[in-house]
Amino acid sequence: ANFDRTIMDVQAAGTEASQHREANFLVDVPRQMWALTKKNFILAYRNRTATFLRVFSSFFFILLIFLVNEALKGRFAADPYYKDYPNPPRTVLDGIPDCTRQASNDNQCYIFGYTPAPDLSGGGYHPDKDYASVSDFVSGTSAVCQAADCEEMYRVHQVVRKIMQQNTINQQAHVIAASSVVGFRNQSTLDDFLFNNPTKIKGAYVFASPSAQAVNFVLQLNSTSYMTRGTWGRPYLELALPMQAMAHKAIGSFLNVADNIEIGRQLFAHPAFAVSTFEGTVAPLFLLGCAMFPFVIQMSEVVME
Repeated sequence: ANFDRTIMDVQAAGTEASQHREANFLVDVPRQMWALTKKNFILAYRNRTATFLRVFSSFFFILLIFLVNEALKGRFAADPYYKDYPNPPRTVLDGIPDCTRQASNDNQCYIFGYTPAPDLSGGGYHPDKDYASVSDFVSGTSAVCQAADCEEMYRVHQVVRKIMQQNTINQQAHVIAASSVVGFRNQSTLDDFLFNNPTKIKGAYVFASPSAQAVNFVLQLNSTSYMTRGTWGRPYLELALPMQAMAHKAIGSFLNVADNIEIGRQLFAHPAFAVSTFEGTVAPLFLLGCAMFPFVIQMSEVVME
């Protein structure tokens, strides 16, 4: 009986001690948290500069990302793709612009090339003169060709001369000089010249005139994009469309079917598309990291203490 009573006393004492420890835990932990928080607040107040840098350093990185992202958006702000165009205006196509040498040491660049032409040397022919008839054209250019080929070449020569004379810049007459136009006998000669001189010619016409009532052409364009003063050039809009417009006008004038053709272009109506940037994509992750790491470090210090 004494033994059983001793066991019961020990169990009761253990239960009482366990309850006491639980009570101390519920009291001590909040008290220690408050003491540590108060101590850290006092230390932070005494070292205000370090506290400021610790708290706001994350915001500086977020601000930097935001500014970089806004700068990239501003760079593309002038692009029609990122503008709202419910009813785009119609723009009358201008003439063929002057050539500009891009990253080239060549002393000469040509506004456009064409074929066929009475090129005997293989270095290119410059159409600097109008001729009244096929015979005058053959004798004046010393062309060596069959009768049908000479007639086709003469018709192409007339169309090219009209392109040069009817060209406009800013809706004002801007005649193209013969030295800025180069013609080749056939397409293979033109291809060889373009391959060996990739920066000399911006675009070329490949004409075909099977009869006096038909003149066809194919555009051969240097479509390499380029950047000038931070703005990307668009060879199709800046060169291909003007070359097509001027060729159609010249052919219409040559065939006496239209004396004044006005050709324009109009953007397709579209909403403003969002500018997608790498900075804008990863910014939320940086924001999460900047908010998470200071909190984790602070909690680690509290746990350590």
